[in-house]
Order: sequence, then C-alpha cells, then structure tokens
Amino acid sequence: MRYSDDVIEDIRQGNDIIDIINEYTSLKQRGSSFIGLCPFHKETTPSFSVSPDKQLYHCFGCGASGTVYNFIMNIENYDFLDAVKYLADRINYVLPSFSNFNDYDKNLEIKNKLYEIHKVVARKFYDNLFTNQGKIAKEYLDKRKILPNIRNKFGIGYSLFKRNDIYKFLKEKNFDDDIILKSGIVIRNKNGEFFDRFFGRLMFPIIDVQGRIIGFGGRDLTSNKNTAKYLNSPDTLIFNKSYNLYGINFARCCKSKEIILVEGYIDVIALYQVGIHNVVASLGTAFNENHTKVLKKYFNKVIIIFDSDDAGTKATLRAIPVLINNGINVRVLQLKKAKDPDEYISKFGVSNFIQLLNNSKSYISFQIEQKLKEYNVDDPIQKVEFTKEASKIISKLISPIERDVFIKEVCVITNISYEAIVQEIKNLSNESINFYKTKYNKPKKISESNRFEEARQSMLFILSNNINVYNKIKHYLKPEDFIDKVYIKLAELIYNANEESKRIYPAEVILKFNDQHEQQKISKIFMLKFDFSETDQLEKVVNDQFKVIKEGYFNVKLRNCMDTNIQKLLEEKKFFDKVYINI
Repeated sequence: MRYSDDVIEDIRQGNDIIDIINEYTSLKQRGSSFIGLCPFHKETTPSFSVSPDKQLYHCFGCGASGTVYNFIMNIENYDFLDAVKYLADRINYVLPSFSNFNDYDKNLEIKNKLYEIHKVVARKFYDNLFTNQGKIAKEYLDKRKILPNIRNKFGIGYSLFKRNDIYKFLKEKNFDDDIILKSGIVIRNKNGEFFDRFFGRLMFPIIDVQGRIIGFGGRDLTSNKNTAKYLNSPDTLIFNKSYNLYGINFARCCKSKEIILVEGYIDVIALYQVGIHNVVASLGTAFNENHTKVLKKYFNKVIIIFDSDDAGTKATLRAIPVLINNGINVRVLQLKKAKDPDEYISKFGVSNFIQLLNNSKSYISFQIEQKLKEYNVDDPIQKVEFTKEASKIISKLISPIERDVFIKEVCVITNISYEAIVQEIKNLSNESINFYKTKYNKPKKISESNRFEEARQSMLFILSNNINVYNKIKHYLKPEDFIDKVYIKLAELIYNANEESKRIYPAEVILKFNDQHEQQKISKIFMLKFDFSETDQLEKVVNDQFKVIKEGYFNVKLRNCMDTNIQKLLEEKKFFDKVYINI
C-alpha cells in the first residue's frame, strides 16, 4: 500500500458502508443488519447483508464480501489506490503526497503519463481537421450533418495519412519510446521502426466516467477494401474495451434512469446532437457482463437500438440475457426504412424517432417475433414447434401479469387456445423444478475438510468476540493449529488484540490482508452469526470445534512428519483428545 494504515483507516471510517452501498442497491434494516438484493449477481430474494457495526458486507448467494474498499473496487472495477482516492474525494479528505515511489506508485506514474499522452494526441487529432489533409474528414462530418460545436464537444479529429506523424509529435513533446509504445497509439515493427496505429482515419476519443481520454476509435475514410472500417486502441493500463462504453461520460450525467444502447460512435453523436443525451455504444466488441456493471451504476432500464440487419439482430439477442440476468429492464427498437438512428433521424426527423422510442417493444415480444421468422405458422407442425419455443421464452418470466400479456400475444399469432399455452408453460416449469431437484437437491455429506474449515471459521469468530473463551482456550489452541496461512495470521491478530485487551474492529483487521481473496475469506468469518447468551450451548460448540481443529491439525502433521517424530505427535494427540474446556 502506498498510504499508511492510519490514512487508510481514516478514510474507511469517514465512509459509512451503508451510505455507499445504498447508492447501488436498496437496503432495508432487519434487526441489527441491513439486507438487499446483491449488486454483484442477479437474485429475486435478498441474500446481501450489510453490518453497520462491523462495516462489512456479505452475500450469502455469490459469496461477495468485504469492507467499503472491497465494495468500491468490485463495483467500480477500481484497483485499491483508485478506491482510496475515490473514497477520499467523497469526504474531502486530503491525501498526503509522497516522494518515494514503490512499484504501485510507478504504475500510477505510468497511468498518469498515458492520460497525458492521450490528451495531447486528442488535441493534435482535432487540430488536424483544419489542415489540407483534414478536409476529407470535415467533408465526411458535413455529409453526416455533425455540427461544429458537437465535433468540438466530442473531440472528433483526424489522423493524418502519414506513417509516423504522431510518433514524431510525441517525441517533440519529450515522451520516451517506452511510454509511447505503452499507449498503443504507436507500434514498432520487427525492424525496430515506429509507426502510427491510426492514419487517414476519422478519430473519436474514448472518455471514461471521470472525463479522462483513455483510448481512440478510428473510422477509415479511404475506399480500400483491405482496410478495416473501424479500428480501436488496444487494451492498455488505462483502457479495456470490455469495461468501457462510448458516451458514458455524458450519459452518466443525465437525470433519466433509462439508457439507449446503440452500435456506433456516429449514432451516439447524432442522438446527442438532437438533445438525446442518455445514449452509449459498445466499443467494437460484443456487449458483455462488464458493460452491464458499468450501466447498472447509473441506469436500470435499457432500450437496445442495434442495426436492423442480421448482424444487429443477433447482437441484440445476445445482449438481452446479459442485461436481464443483471436485473435491468430491457426494451428493443428495430428501425424500419433505416439501418440506424442517424439515418432514421435524417430521413424522418427527431419527433418521429422519439415517438418510436416511446413505443419500443418488450424484449419478450422481440424474442417471440424473431423466433416467428423461423417458422411457417400456416403449417400445423411448424405452428406447434413455434408455440413450444414461444412458451419457453414466456416461462422464464416470474410475473404472472407479464406471462398473461405475452401468452395472449402468442394466442393471436397462432390461434391456439390460452389454456393450452398456459398448460405448456406449466409443464415446462415442472420439468425445470424436477431437474433442479434431481441435480442440486441431493443431500450432501459434509466432508472432513469442510468440517475442519467450518470449525476454524467458527472458532476464530468466537475468539474475536468473547475474551472469556479466549482466556480459557489460549493455552490449548495456538495460531499455528489453524494450519491455513490466512487463518494463522488472523488468529495471531486476534490473540495479540486479546492479550492487550483491545477491541477487535473487523473492518480494520481485514485491511491487514492485501489480497482481495484473503479479505473476502476473513469477511465471511466476521459476518457469522452466533448467540453467546446460552453458556451451555457455547461450551458445547467450543469443545466440539476445538476437537475438530486439533484433529485436523494432527492429521496434517502426521501426514508430513518423519518416522522418528510420529510417536511424539501421537502422544500429543492423545493428550488433547482428553482436554475439555469449561466456560
């Protein structure tokens, strides 16, 4: 870590975990905890628990767990330092500056240089519009009716038709070759020659949610059939096309909770120009889970408007389940008499486009409509097959009201009775339930390793919450008895705190572990529930878990010990088998 433990802890204490998480999912108080739907996976029954006392969260469904730092890192796709800065800014905490850079800081230094390179290159591309070579780009923008103020707003530019124009420009700006290559804007060939990735292209700066230019998209303006129409920056330290969306920097500022998802840069710009600002596009890659996580921070409804050709339809069908499975409401608009939003607006005007938006259809209607194209419902056999496929689509709906609406829709298409389709859906649901019971509901035996794991977790939780138990057991149970290096470290922290009569703060303890997986492992322990009011019950649990831990410890030791030490270990084991701890 770059910052001291005191700084990290100050920032953590200044950011209440309930306030933070409430910005991403609605929490309701239940007893001493808060519960809600997990923001990391789709669920209909809340399994996400947040403890205000411990300042920890834990999902009993997907296992996500940790402190406010872990939450921000996972939900925003930040590294630890970015999470620290984000949370510090949130409470106006002034972070200290450092003169000595460790590896983490060097990484940050490289990122800052990359941001600077992208900033100056974006300016150079924009200035190129006003050169003789840039006339081709200006003519293209004029043809697409992109106004000068919008060109400026989005930083649209042009890369000159020169092999190393940007490379020479960056060298003049005193950037060294290593950082220039890391930007991805310049490439070095096998002969060691440097040349620009983009040349002779209309350039679109890609900007992140914090307003930083992180990459570029370039559209070819030549008629060369061997040249890719669109070319994006490669993945770098600051850019990953699977985690970013074009236009998100503007869209996130909209008050609307609905976002329009389109395919291309020009579609975003054209809609923005006519006053529709809640619009984004994916960056030359299939829409995925990571894109959904970005959208879900700001929006809960999506209208998909991909191109109306076969490729656009397939892309829409792929995107729908990704969005639905993450709890986002989806509608679809397929434009007729136009390939994309830009073309439609040019032909029919903004008001007609907005009317289409307002009347966009449910994703279920869209899926049924696409499935209908595969069948001839005038043929009895194909009619049956289509109805079965449509029933499968409808059966995935939870709401009986939604089911009713779309069953009636299929009735109209097929002239098959409502009751028959309802029965088909019931049959499908029963098949799913039976499959689930057969595959997943078989009783499972708890293996020895699971018993050992659960015993260690329970004991560490008890020792962190009950000084009396600690005092009674500390002579018999040592940190090394927990075997696992993470549990040993946690035990040492708990033992040291208890010896010094210090209160154990779970969130503070977790930050002693650097690895996220280790932090999640520890969080799970601190989020356990246990009633200490019944002494007899507590005594039984402590002794039962103590036996399991000791047994597991000796089993590991005996497997790995030399023959000469076996007798000694067996005698120790025999002694501990007889130990009983009175609470």
